[in-house]
Amino acid sequence: MFSPSKTIPFKGDPIKNNKGLRTTLTAFLLAAPVTAQANDSGIGIGLRHMQKLWNGILEKPQMTTCRLATRQTVKAKQICVYAGANRTYVAIYNDAGTFCAGEMQCRYDPDRSKSVSGYVVAFRNAQKKNK
Repeated sequence: MFSPSKTIPFKGDPIKNNKGLRTTLTAFLLAAPVTAQANDSGIGIGLRHMQKLWNGILEKPQMTTCRLATRQTVKAKQICVYAGANRTYVAIYNDAGTFCAGEMQCRYDPDRSKSVSGYVVAFRNAQKKNK
């Protein structure tokens, strides 16, 4: 049983007396600058971009509702093409049989050169090349 009146004799610095702890602590401190300099990985993903938005340096992208225009399957791959306002198109490529949402929010990007059939034709041609 522990008695507050009894004290344990002090035998010097515990870090100096324990070589394993000292080695581990040294290795940890030497590795810290390497992980601290990795700005674009780990916890910092997107933080700079969000700070620029909050400070008014960047403008928030204009979004629109894109609805599923077509879903095509070629071999083991699938394309889901979504159409939004003013010929805004988004294509999502995934495995065959994967769920395609009926609608989603996408970045407003009107472009007269794009079309649903253009995405599907390009997808089919790419799948033919990947035999």
